Amino acid sequence: MTGPLPTPDTPGGRASVDTMNQERDDWRIGPNVVAARRLFDGHDFVEPPVVAFVDGRVDAIGADVTDEPTVVLDDMTLMPGFVDCHQHLVFDGEGTLEEQVVGRTDDELRDRARAQARRALEGGVTTLRDLGDRDFVTLALRNDPDLPTILCSGPPITRPNGHCWYLNGECADAEETMAAIAERKERGCDVVKIMATGGHLTPTTPAWVSQFDADELRAVVAESHRLGLPVAAHCHGVEGISDAIDAGVDTIEHCSFASEDPETAPEAELIDRLVASGIPASATFGRCPDTPMPPLPEQFEKRIANAIASMTRVRELGGRIVVGTDAGINPAKLHDVAPHAIEPLLMIGMSTVEALAALTSASADALGLPNKGRLTPGADADMIAVRGDLGDDPDAVRNVAHVWRAGRPIR
Repeated sequence: MTGPLPTPDTPGGRASVDTMNQERDDWRIGPNVVAARRLFDGHDFVEPPVVAFVDGRVDAIGADVTDEPTVVLDDMTLMPGFVDCHQHLVFDGEGTLEEQVVGRTDDELRDRARAQARRALEGGVTTLRDLGDRDFVTLALRNDPDLPTILCSGPPITRPNGHCWYLNGECADAEETMAAIAERKERGCDVVKIMATGGHLTPTTPAWVSQFDADELRAVVAESHRLGLPVAAHCHGVEGISDAIDAGVDTIEHCSFASEDPETAPEAELIDRLVASGIPASATFGRCPDTPMPPLPEQFEKRIANAIASMTRVRELGGRIVVGTDAGINPAKLHDVAPHAIEPLLMIGMSTVEALAALTSASADALGLPNKGRLTPGADADMIAVRGDLGDDPDAVRNVAHVWRAGRPIR
């Protein structure tokens, strides 16, 4: 790119943004070139901060851009859209998890899921993985250009009366579990979700108690992989995490290292095995600080502190930590909450670059999506602009101002 960048007539590039909005229906006419104060490409900061995209894909970034900018956002940082590895679109945060779905029709849940997915997109989440709906209702939302890219598990596989039993994924024995995996393949699910342990928000099974033993998890992984499906294992308890590592699951959700005693730290050997395995820990970080949290289970804050300390050690040893917010479970975790994961990511010792990568490219890699979560030539032009300079102030990632989905302006 040669010559000075165009300067907008008003602060923050508002004149250029007006032009962008006027040309919303002409977004395929390209190249579209967006310049800003900073550019994070999913891996590092790039100079000069400019991106060109054509027909929904990134064409060039930085010094390789030869066309003049069509949009200038001179007080903002450009970066890939957020990739959230763990959401629940059928939940809306109002009431207990059971209350949110029991008595609702599938059509009602599908409409709710669509609205929550749109909220996620407008908040900058351009890719998400839904890890637990009811009756496969979210599968109908995939490939909608007005929603994020969505991967779906359908109902999570659990035990009778086990964690999230009300999502209709109960399996009493190995035969039912194998049939459930086959059904997910037949319906076209993208991933198998199994509740390896109980959960904090279902009173029937404590979060640290295993619902499937090591042999059962091995069988689930073997059959799922035979059918070409990855396995996401919900694991709070240390025994469940250990069994999931041995079974070779593809992601460990929550990975909170819970024991019956909330202050008991996991054995160092377990953390070493997790790091050596290379399995991503999908840490369900992020909650909106301006929204009151519902009453938490007894000693929950101690469990959170233990989980943070354990994740700090995982990060120190070079383990893979990605972001799955568990969006939908309460009012402080709605579906646009992903950028609020920045604080705990920094808290466990990540640098700004590491934390931004955890929100974008690292999470996309954990989901097997090499064209998501990055602004590199050939990647999908899923991009956001946040107000401020992320190099100086990583918390500015919460200030999402503009969103592009496959190069098309959304917000």
